[in-house]
Amino acid sequence: MKSMNGQQAVVQAALDGAVGVRTYVPGYPITDLAAALKAEISVNEKVALEIALGASATGLRSLVIVKQVGMNILADPLVISATHTIGSGLVIIAGDDLGPRGSQAEMDSRFYGPLAEIPVLDPSSPAALHASILESFTLSEWLRIPVIVRVTARLLDDEGPEILPRPSKGAGQQFEREGWDLTMRGQHQRHHDRILADAEDASESTTLNRLEISGNVGIIASGRPAALAEGLGVSLLSVGYSNPLPEKLLRRFMDGHRLILVAEEPEPFIESQLRLSPKVRGKLTGHLPRGPLERADIIQALESLEEMPQKKPQVYESVAERGYSGVCEDCPFISLFRALAKVDVPVAGDAGCAIRATRKPYQSVDVVYGLGSSVGVASGFAKKGIAVVGDFALAHSGLQGLINAVWKKRDVLVIILKNDVAAMTGGQEAPDLTKLVEALVPTRYLALPASEDEVEAVVSEEMKRSGTSVVVALGKCTKHVAKI
Repeated sequence: MKSMNGQQAVVQAALDGAVGVRTYVPGYPITDLAAALKAEISVNEKVALEIALGASATGLRSLVIVKQVGMNILADPLVISATHTIGSGLVIIAGDDLGPRGSQAEMDSRFYGPLAEIPVLDPSSPAALHASILESFTLSEWLRIPVIVRVTARLLDDEGPEILPRPSKGAGQQFEREGWDLTMRGQHQRHHDRILADAEDASESTTLNRLEISGNVGIIASGRPAALAEGLGVSLLSVGYSNPLPEKLLRRFMDGHRLILVAEEPEPFIESQLRLSPKVRGKLTGHLPRGPLERADIIQALESLEEMPQKKPQVYESVAERGYSGVCEDCPFISLFRALAKVDVPVAGDAGCAIRATRKPYQSVDVVYGLGSSVGVASGFAKKGIAVVGDFALAHSGLQGLINAVWKKRDVLVIILKNDVAAMTGGQEAPDLTKLVEALVPTRYLALPASEDEVEAVVSEEMKRSGTSVVVALGKCTKHVAKI
C-alpha cells in the first residue's frame, strides 16, 4: 500500500480544494511545506494574510502558511477579518514549533481561536489533516470567516495511507457589503449570535470527531496526542475542533467516565476549559508534562490517575544538551561579531543569524526580542547602543523601527547584515532595501570578511556620530551561496 506524509496531505488538499493564492513567511516547521505548495513568500505574516484577504474578497480561495510566532504578526488583520467577513475560503496553516527547535518561544496557536473568535482545527494524522483543510475551506465560505488549521513538525512528517484525489471547485464567492449597514458593535453581535453558533454546531457534528468507548476511564485529546492515545485500553474522544470545542459531546463523554485525562500539546488549552470538574487530569494537575508529548507520557499518566503527583524539581534543558550550533565556522560576519564583543555598549540583535552570537565564544549580542525588533529595542537603551539586524529581518518589520529612530532622532548605530538571503530559514531571497535606507539615514558600507581591526575602527567611528546612522555589512552566506 502506498503511503503519504502530512506534508503531502496538505499539498493534496490544496489541489483538491482548488486553492488559487498561497502565501507564506519562512520558518520552522513550515518552510519545506511552503516550498512543496509553491507558495509566494511575503515580507511578513501580516502582509501574507492581507494578500490572502484581498484574494478572498475577489473570489479566490487562499491559503496562508506561517510558523507559530508569525501568528503574532498577522493578529491585527486576523481579528478584524472575523467580524468584517471575507469572500471565498481562507485557511491559515499555523505551524507550531514544539520543543522548540527553531524558535525563540514555544507557543500554542490554538489560543488565537478564542482571541479572534474563529474556528481552529487540530488534526491528528495525515488523513485527518487533508480532511481538516477541505472542511476548513467549506466552513470558511459558509461562515465567511478565516479558519485556522494547526500543524506540528511531527504531524507533517507522520506517514499514513495514500489519500486519493477528491477535486472540488473553488467557491468563487466574493465579499458582500451587507455588513456595512451595521456598526462595529452590531457586527460583533451578529458574529456571536449567528457565526459562532453555527461554528459550534459544526464542531459537534463534524466527522473529524472520533469516539472509542472502553471502560470507565477516558482520554480527551486533540492533534497528534490523539493518535498517540489510541489502543491504550481506555475510552478515547479525539476532537476535530479545538475551538469551538464540542461542548455537548464533551459533557456526555465526561458524564460517562469516572476519570478523564486530557492529552494535548504544548499547553493545557482544552484542559483549562474543563478543569472545574474534579475528575479531569492533565498538565495542570502534573500528570502530563508541559510541551510535546510521547506515548510513554500518556501511559505513565494513566497509571497514576488516582494520585495527585508531587511537584518534582525541574531540570532545565541547556543549549549544550540540545546540541544547538553556533555561528558557522566560515561565516563572513565573524570579525564583526568579535568586534562587537569588545564594545562596551548594549547590543540588540534579531532572531536571525545574530541570535547565535549571543553564545560563546562571541557573546556579542545582549538581547533578542524577535525578528525585526533590534532597532526599536536599541532605540530605547539608556545610552547609545547598537542594533544588529539581518536584511530579511529589516524588511520583515525592522524598517519601522529605523523610521521611528530617524523620526524621533534616536542616538543609535544600526548594523545591517546584508547577505541577500533569509539564511536561518532556507536561503530565500531577501529584498534589497539599501537605496531606501540611504534615503532615510547616513549610511556607510563595510565589505566582509575583513580584519577585526578594520571592523573595530568602523564601529568606533560610527559610535562617535550623533543621531541615527547605519553600517551595511556586506557578506555572502557560504551556506546558501548557490541560491544568491
